[in-house]
Amino acid sequence: MKYRIADSGNNLQLTLKEEAEMLKTLEMRWFKPGDIPTSVREWFEKDCMGNGEGESRTDWYLIPIAPCDYLNIKFRQGRLEIKWREKQYPTVNLNSQWQGIMEAWVKWLCEAESMEGFLPQHQGWVAVEKARSQRQVVLSPTARCNLELTQLRVKNQPWWTVGLESTGDEESLSAIAQQLSQTCPETLTEKDASAYPHWLAQKVMLL
Repeated sequence: MKYRIADSGNNLQLTLKEEAEMLKTLEMRWFKPGDIPTSVREWFEKDCMGNGEGESRTDWYLIPIAPCDYLNIKFRQGRLEIKWREKQYPTVNLNSQWQGIMEAWVKWLCEAESMEGFLPQHQGWVAVEKARSQRQVVLSPTARCNLELTQLRVKNQPWWTVGLESTGDEESLSAIAQQLSQTCPETLTEKDASAYPHWLAQKVMLL
C-alpha cells in the first residue's frame, strides 16, 4: 500500500509493511497539566502490578485537525506509526475517583522510502517529549496489558498521562482499571480522559 503525507510542500511516500501484523488494542488514557505528583509516582512504583521498565524519547505528532480525533500519526524512533480508532465505548464509571473512556484502536507501522532524510520539524508537526514508566501485566498466553505513567513536555508546557493499553478483551481491561482506581491517590475524570489526537487538538494546540 502507498500513502502520501504532505511535508513542507513535499510528498513523503510511505509503504505499509505487508509482513507486519496489524495490531489491535483496547485503550484508556487520561491527561493532566503540570508535573506528575510525587504521590502518583510512588503509587505507580509501589502499588501497581506487573513488571516495570522506563525510557525517555521525543515523538513527533502530525497535528490533528479537530474534530478528527480518530486518527493518530506520529514519527517515533525512525518510523511512522498510524493509528485509527475503530470504536469508542461509553464512559466507564470506575469509582468516585476515576471515570474513563475505553477505545478500540488499530495500529500499523510504516516505512518511508527514504526515512533517513525525513525530519518532521515544521509547523505541521508537534514534538512531545516523554519520560515514561511502564509495567506489563500478563492476561493470558496471547494477551498483555501495558500500564503507563509518563511525564510529557510539549510547547514548553508540562503535562502527564496515565495510560492502559491491552491486547485482551473489554472485561479484563475494565478489571485492571477498576483495581488501579482503588489505590491511585489522584482523581481522573471524564474531562481528563482522551487519546493523544483529542488532547493535542483540544488542549495543546490551543495554548
